[in-house]
Amino acid sequence: MSFHPTTQRLILRAPMLSDAQDVVKILNDFDVVKNLALVPFPFTEDHFRAALAETERKRRSGDSRMFAVTRAMDGAFMGMCAADRIADDVWEFGYWYGRAYWRQGYATEAAGVVLRHTFEDMGAQALTAGWFVDNPSSGRVLQKLGFIPTGTLQRDCVSRGTKLTSNRMLLTRDDFTRKKAA
Repeated sequence: MSFHPTTQRLILRAPMLSDAQDVVKILNDFDVVKNLALVPFPFTEDHFRAALAETERKRRSGDSRMFAVTRAMDGAFMGMCAADRIADDVWEFGYWYGRAYWRQGYATEAAGVVLRHTFEDMGAQALTAGWFVDNPSSGRVLQKLGFIPTGTLQRDCVSRGTKLTSNRMLLTRDDFTRKKAA
């Protein structure tokens, strides 16, 4: 992936094998991984290698855009932000960050770039997203980005070994364009 979007504080790039140590460290913090639907705990380098291979396969097919989020001033790996195609024009948006990077606006900042890329370059008409009911901070990030609530569903949380209530949200291309113009 040659697309490397930047913001004032961030550089987004393709995840690489050299990210393994950082990813494994962050995803072995249960307070991070408990908020993710499909990530096992504990998380190993083998998990990362498998996920990286799947990410690359989906990128080549045009069905995924996953970005490693790094801090521009020092290159520190902070987390990931992604959009995956789930239907012709509908993509699912998600993200995660190490605890050291929470509540500093990084998630919203990186997401804006990924949303723009998904709508404008990948042709998405809508993005879905969700957050577990015990993670309202994620819900606030999605609301800031313009997502609107659409209901709830029970979703697997692999790390917790159970189903949890997930608040579902939606952002359409039209709503994104209106918000960007405002």
